[in-house]
Amino acid sequence: MNQGKTYLVTSLDLSRKIASCYVADLKYYTKSRDYTDIHVIGSKYAYRPQLSNIQFSRTPARGDPCKVTATWLGYHCVSRGSNEIMETVDHVLPKYSYESQVGHCMPQNIGVSTQPRLSLAVWVPVPQSVKEAVIMKDLNFRAGQHAASHVVLNVVPLLGSRVYIDPEYTRYYPERILSYDRHPGGSGVSVQVQPIFMELLIAALELLTSCRCSEHGGCPNCLQSFACKEYNEGLHKESAIMIIKVEI
Repeated sequence: MNQGKTYLVTSLDLSRKIASCYVADLKYYTKSRDYTDIHVIGSKYAYRPQLSNIQFSRTPARGDPCKVTATWLGYHCVSRGSNEIMETVDHVLPKYSYESQVGHCMPQNIGVSTQPRLSLAVWVPVPQSVKEAVIMKDLNFRAGQHAASHVVLNVVPLLGSRVYIDPEYTRYYPERILSYDRHPGGSGVSVQVQPIFMELLIAALELLTSCRCSEHGGCPNCLQSFACKEYNEGLHKESAIMIIKVEI
């Protein structure tokens, strides 16, 4: 899609980074099949003391460097009228990966901030006891984890998060609530979020419990996000509330 018109791609030259396409009136749209891994690179401290004067005792949330890797499997052709999958196409593309890092201090004579820029994953683990409690209530834990990540991002929309709910993705996924800088080198948002992460979870819980929507999948006011690569599928509001409550 571009400016309201639908285009059909006929060829893709990865070496020259050129896609050839033409305007076409199609009865379907494509939905990418991909996943993004966020590998947290563990460290002894949330931040190195010489890089920040943040009081770590304010939050149990960790702030660690991470490696972000996007892998594409192909795409679905989805009917515009019924949203049913018409065809599944395998199409392997090169992986895209970047690592978070501590940015270099800018020279003082430039007249900008000399504070180092950080790109981090800010996260808290979800206890196994919470997962068991969610399952005991016959609720979907993965959908709750997905929803919990969504509502945190609705509080801080500049960060990213990823939870897989598609049955196609059967790989192990850590049980955690995680947000990360979506840009190589970092935007600096994660540094500001880490010391107040618990406050953000409180705001997220208030957003969930105050919203009057009755659907398990929530609504754009609480859970749903236009940035969701799962197209807001596999969300569960009640499960998310249980997961977030135990973290506060």
